[in-house]
Amino acid sequence: MDKKTAQVSAKLKWEAACERLAFALNPPAGIPAEDAPDLETAVRLAQAALEEIREAFKAE
Repeated sequence: MDKKTAQVSAKLKWEAACERLAFALNPPAGIPAEDAPDLETAVRLAQAALEEIREAFKAE
């Protein structure tokens, strides 16, 4: 994968992970607790996405 594609992919994964984390931290009113994302999983996915951002944007 070329650098630009890796960067775009990393950004999209980061944005999705952030959305999931925000939803896990503050689920919309009326949503059953079992339908909300697991906080531990959301944090783990955000950490993995951040590491991918670091790799994709590191200086060569």
